[in-house]
Formats: sequence, structure tokens, C-alpha cells
Amino acid sequence: MKREPIYRLPPYRTELVLSALAETIDWGLVLFGVPDVWTITRGSGIRVAVLDTGIDDDHPDLQNTLLAARDFTGSPLAWRDGVGHGTHVAGVVAARQNDTGVVGICPGLAENGGGLLAAKVLADDGAGLESWVADGVDWAIANKADVISMSLGSPSPGPRMHSAIRRALAEGIFVVCAAGNNGAAGNNGADDSVDYPGRYSETIAVAAVDRHGRVAPFSSRGEEVDIAAPGQDVLSTYPGGRYAKLSGTSMATPFVTGVVALMLSKHRAAGGATPINSVEQLREHLARTADDAGSPGKDPAYGYGLINPGSMLNEVSPPEPPPWAGLRWDVEIGGQPAAFVLVPRDK
Repeated sequence: MKREPIYRLPPYRTELVLSALAETIDWGLVLFGVPDVWTITRGSGIRVAVLDTGIDDDHPDLQNTLLAARDFTGSPLAWRDGVGHGTHVAGVVAARQNDTGVVGICPGLAENGGGLLAAKVLADDGAGLESWVADGVDWAIANKADVISMSLGSPSPGPRMHSAIRRALAEGIFVVCAAGNNGAAGNNGADDSVDYPGRYSETIAVAAVDRHGRVAPFSSRGEEVDIAAPGQDVLSTYPGGRYAKLSGTSMATPFVTGVVALMLSKHRAAGGATPINSVEQLREHLARTADDAGSPGKDPAYGYGLINPGSMLNEVSPPEPPPWAGLRWDVEIGGQPAAFVLVPRDK
């Protein structure tokens, strides 16, 4: 009998833990212009599922952001975070703006019915069975998630996981995944090191860059990489009311998740509809609005380039032309040839 794949936290680095902090907007948000888009939306009303090591929802910056939580690992801590990774990821997305600590991409996520869904799918050793992760995806679907964030990976594919992701997409849920930390520095320069589920075409795979916009040495490379975001020395929430700097594609993934949530929140505030409702449309939108980096065009390190939150929120896909657009009639007027072409007008 074939054993199911094991999903683990990509190897990541924790640099420091602070117990007190004046409110800080981390370098990634500043450099990528996130505060500028808060005049448009702060992410309210969106449900973000974080599938990770659990969450410390008692953290001052995460209080009142949690909609639901569930443990799939059998941990004695239940859904609470005994590792720190899940709490850090949650803070990147949703840390509140409350005059202390840090601020997440979506400081208003918990308003208007939105918030975090925390599925503990990795045990207190940072590893989890495929069935746990797949069940976590299904739980997120049942709890009406809009975006699922997975900062975990395995070198092996898993049919149960893949099926769960497809079910999420069928419900209109976007799935954002870490590319992995198997980059060129530790993989003999290989451009084929993206982990599952980031390798699946149904997900958005995220690479990590430093504060200079350079791809991090640890960041996995491969044709599956879609977009790059801040992932080195990222300051966020940590269990026990503390704060830590972590580095990894694990940190870049919730950054992209948060920006996608901002985009969805903006669309809903404008009337409830979004012109981007499939992973193909989201990938095309990321490609069109990204700042190119690395080799011209899409490349294995950066994907389509650096995520640009301002462009993502201020540019939408052009509408499909109506089926009659371009129809032509050739006629004669006063004995001279002429033509009429139907052209759609802007409203």
C-alpha cells in the first residue's frame, strides 16, 4: 500500500523574538505600496483560510480576527499554535492596526463578516499527512473561504490533495501556495524545485524576494512560479504576544494572499461582482500588473515578476466584447463603396 505524502514547513529562519513593539508597518508593505491602497480597501468582508500549524488568537494583533479554527492533527494543543509559524503567517495577512505591534496586509479583514479561518493541518513538529491537509481544504470550502493560503510543501504529488484543491476552485476559491525553500543555493542551481501543491496549475505559486527586490537564495525555482513577494526578514506576530522576523516563501505566500483579499474586497464593495473569478484570470491579472524582474518576461525565479498591489487594485481585466462586435456590412452610398462596423461603446 502506497504511503500518503507528508507535507512539511519549508525550511525557514527565525531571527529574533520581541515581546514589545511600537506599531510597525514592515518593510515589505512600505516598499510595495500597500498602505497606499488602504484608501481603497482594507480587506473587509473577505474570509482567508490559513492552513498551517494553528494560531494564537489571543495575540493582541490577532484578537477578534478569527472566525473559526479546527485541528486536524490530534495535537494536545488542539488548534492552538505550538510552532509559531501559523501565527506569523496569520499576522502577515490580518494583523490589526491598533497602535501597537505590526500591521498586516488586510488590517480591516475582520470587518463586515470577514476574518481568518485557521486549519491546523501541520502537527507540532511542523509535518502533516496529506489527508490532514486535504481535509483542511474541504473544511475551508465548507466555511466559505474566499482565499486559501498554504505555506507548506512536499516533493511528492498527492491525488487526495489535488482533488481537494480542484473542489476549492470549483467553488470560486483561490489557492495561494509557497513555491518552497529549495532554491538554487541549495539545489545545485536547479530550476525545477517547486514543491507541491505549488506545482499544480490550479494554484498560485509564490517566490520570495528581499528588501532590494532580489529573489532570495533559498526561494525555489521552476516554471510553476507565478509571482514574487517579500519573504526575507519579515516581521509579524508570534505566539505569546511576541513578534518575530522569519524568512521563507512561507512569508511571501500570505503577502500575496492578502493582496488578493484586498482585490476581492474592493470588488465586493463596488457591487458584489468581480471580473476575476478563476485561477486562470487571476494568473493573467498578476502577469499583467506585475513589475518585471529577472530575465525579461516570465522566468523560473520571479515568475511574472514582483507583485504590484496598486496596479492589481486599480486595473481590471477588460470586458469580453459582445458576440456582435466587429460585424460588417458593405454597402454603396451615392455610388461609392462604404462599410458599417458594429463597435461597442463604453458606458
